[in-house]
Amino acid sequence: MKEFKKKNIIFKILNNSTLIYRIFKPSYVFLFINLIFLYGCSGLKNSENENICRSVSLPCLFSTEYVLLITNKGKIKIELYGKSAPITVGNFIDYVEKGAYDKTVFDRVIRKPSPFIIRGGDNSLKKSENKFIDKRIGKVRFIPLEIKLKRNNLPTYGKEIDISNQKNHIEIKHKRGYLSMARSNELNSASSQFYILLKSLPELDGRFAAFGKVISGM
Repeated sequence: MKEFKKKNIIFKILNNSTLIYRIFKPSYVFLFINLIFLYGCSGLKNSENENICRSVSLPCLFSTEYVLLITNKGKIKIELYGKSAPITVGNFIDYVEKGAYDKTVFDRVIRKPSPFIIRGGDNSLKKSENKFIDKRIGKVRFIPLEIKLKRNNLPTYGKEIDISNQKNHIEIKHKRGYLSMARSNELNSASSQFYILLKSLPELDGRFAAFGKVISGM
């Protein structure tokens, strides 16, 4: 029973619902995100996973990417793993290139009573144009839940990994300093919001799409 309650508290914090306990004063960190390296889908070449990016109409990258978040609290360099999460990484990099994250804030900063997460990627507090609108479709773009197991060539899409022996083989787990996508109750509802873990949260493995980690500036 306690485990069930804990998981539901975490889920509420990671989506857009109202928090059920007090969030300490948010740190309004303005983001100016610079793309350091971008290899693009051309890096697929002869990979057996080439069909991933060719078969979807979503941004898709099968390469390792590096992004620099320049904030008023310092610089954070992140490494993103397109080989394990090509759609999730492609989606994130697409928003970076469009400047969608510029001048947004970390609107959830949870450090007390113990370190938890910081969450960003929402520009609803801005009065300017919503750059998270996909102009191609004229609305917010949603991406599928994307989780890759070590023994599989391709990620699993649109379903949680809830079998114990499978969870042990998840390629990118929710460890301190890692990035993952926020979503609502709908599995395929991730869009622009992401969070950085301030501690390891194995209870999120198989339920949310981790796709990179902080390599400096934590």
